[in-house]
Amino acid sequence: MTPLPELLIVGHVTRDFIRGETRLGGAASFSSRVAAALGIQTALVTSAPADFSLMAPLRALPQLSIHVVPSPEATTFELDYSGPRRRLFLRSVARPIGINDIPPEWRDIPVAYVAPVAGEGDRALVEGLKSRLICIGLQGWLRRQGPNGIVEPTILSEASQPPRGLGVAVFSEEDHPEAEALASQLARQNLTVALTRGRRGSTVQQGSQRWEIPAAPANEVDPTGAGDVFGIGFTLALARGASAPEAAKAAAAIAARVVEGPELGNLTAADARHLPPPSAKP
Repeated sequence: MTPLPELLIVGHVTRDFIRGETRLGGAASFSSRVAAALGIQTALVTSAPADFSLMAPLRALPQLSIHVVPSPEATTFELDYSGPRRRLFLRSVARPIGINDIPPEWRDIPVAYVAPVAGEGDRALVEGLKSRLICIGLQGWLRRQGPNGIVEPTILSEASQPPRGLGVAVFSEEDHPEAEALASQLARQNLTVALTRGRRGSTVQQGSQRWEIPAAPANEVDPTGAGDVFGIGFTLALARGASAPEAAKAAAAIAARVVEGPELGNLTAADARHLPPPSAKP
């Protein structure tokens, strides 16, 4: 029998229009590439058209198994950098991902990272997983499509009242104007919460405990996806027995390598040394 992968990732891969270029995007795709680069056997469940050619780099990864839910559309974002602040437009959305879209044998994968970007992956999906540790990259539950497709902040009910079984939440202080208050609220609901702050590191909370974790030293070239890298590293370190502050330091060290260049920067399989060994259990 083929052993289960160690990590399940669920979320939309995306088509991103950036400064005239078309790129593969989405927290699920970036997280999957990072996990595979670290040598983690990973399963990805996403939703996209059958002929979505941008997924070719993911399909080429030997450490990654992929299940694609057929969708007439791919989730598509347009990023506008013409003003003082970046604006994000949601142009199309792939079909949602439900618990029945996840192969039954994958619902038992020990660690799950649910990475929505456009509200996909609801309460029932999380509560249907049987993973030992479930983390949410909260970004996709903190946004909605406003007039003309512009992305606006919101807080879905799954974000304020966490699904049963959810253990960890990771998001950025830039994801919502009330990110600080939401992080404290979730920590009081027995979640381990990491609020990332870019070059200023992260704040980690468990109940009434709070730790400020500095960013690891890096020669920053391209910060794209750093939050997704942190989320995967944090989740894997916790699942392998690290304390919350130890897991945040490990995640910061891994994220530091990625920002040192385009794509995955200087990340290599050797950076898995920052994680506890797979045999370590909480």
